[in-house]
Amino acid sequence: MALNTVSSDRLSTNVKNTNFTAAEKQDLTNDILPLAGEIGSRNKLINGDMQISQRKGTTSVAYTNAQYTLDRWQVVNDASSSKFTTQQVDDAPVGFKKSLKMTSSSAYSVPADEVFGVGQKIEGFNSNPLMFGSSDAKSITISFFVKSSLTGTFSGSVLNQDMTRGYPWTYTISAANTWEYKTVTVAGSTDGTWLHDHRQGMRIFWNMGSGTSRSGTAGQWSTSQYTFGATGATSVVGTNGATLQITGCQVEEGTIATDFEHRSFDQQLKSCERYYEKSYDHLVVPGTANTDEGMVMWLANRNPGLPHVSLRFRTSKRTNPSITIFNTNTADSNTLRDKDAAADLTPQVNRIGEDGCTVYTNSSVALGNFIAYHYTSESEL
Repeated sequence: MALNTVSSDRLSTNVKNTNFTAAEKQDLTNDILPLAGEIGSRNKLINGDMQISQRKGTTSVAYTNAQYTLDRWQVVNDASSSKFTTQQVDDAPVGFKKSLKMTSSSAYSVPADEVFGVGQKIEGFNSNPLMFGSSDAKSITISFFVKSSLTGTFSGSVLNQDMTRGYPWTYTISAANTWEYKTVTVAGSTDGTWLHDHRQGMRIFWNMGSGTSRSGTAGQWSTSQYTFGATGATSVVGTNGATLQITGCQVEEGTIATDFEHRSFDQQLKSCERYYEKSYDHLVVPGTANTDEGMVMWLANRNPGLPHVSLRFRTSKRTNPSITIFNTNTADSNTLRDKDAAADLTPQVNRIGEDGCTVYTNSSVALGNFIAYHYTSESEL
């Protein structure tokens, strides 16, 4: 249910003490939040407090382009080799525990057609209420905490799925190595192609450096493709060892930033699993040897035969996912482990759907043999 804005006139006739100045009435109005959009699920971003890191845990990784770091956060790294690392760290402002830390790997001069940074693609079903691409497009407010070893003017952008519409926005970091809170309001785009289904509805991007053909004028919509940041903004990858950290990231309808919408850990994990799920325990990195745990299949109806199992995902996926099977004994991908025979088997996966798949092996085994494996299931935007 949405709340409408409460006007100062209505406030003055509905409270006992009506001796408020206009400014005081407006303060009361602003305190009744949110003024637009949903009461719950205000934040269009998932894992904005950086709690979920299923793929690599707290390990620092130099990702190449379009790979995912912390859950739902995608790296843009246009160079042939990675120019920065990402890591989940226990360094955050009051009220938070984790942040996403990016560290520049060199002093890199960004060419005209390259861009670097991290961002999140919001599924169209979730961005639908914002009505981008129509005359009813609504403004959004982006809020976040940021910390950097550098000071100056930094930038980000809001983009559509084919990156033919981009809105560069800027923010200022005043003190090095100090957590600061930032808010940015972006007017909704009334044109361009914005998807409203299970595909990418919009992208919110934090820029770490972009070339001249990947930048544009801050504070307005651009029709130039790949407008990932503001012209003249600080390039984090331009300084060796420079850092940029973010947490408490929120995108919501309206022009006022509300307090960060904290969600329970299990709710956040469930939301992340729509796009990426693993059978390993939360703190165990996929591809880890885990000999005493794992998914199980066995042959119970004939001897010899082909073991198979119907794998049901914990969370329905955005679309039919890609599946990777891991050997519990060797940690190798695309093998199973016959525990009884101490042998490795070749897995096959078919009948893949949004809710599950079938896993089997093309090697015959004895009746009742215990076969173990782990899996990851990915359906990212």
